[in-house]
Amino acid sequence: MNAWVRLARWATLLVLASLTVSLVIGVGDPATGAAEKAVLVLVIAGCFLLAVKVSRLGGRIEQRLRRH
Repeated sequence: MNAWVRLARWATLLVLASLTVSLVIGVGDPATGAAEKAVLVLVIAGCFLLAVKVSRLGGRIEQRLRRH
């Protein structure tokens, strides 16, 4: 069970990282307007915060599973 939790955590973090990279590319695109760039930066920050929460939550779950 512990391996599945670890795999799910890494898969989620991989998806968030690839989404963040694609959003950063969108910010760097010259065709992107100023308002669009502001929204993309906010979404990038949200992805980062979500990745931090997923990482912390996954670590806590792994610790609980190790105790049992």
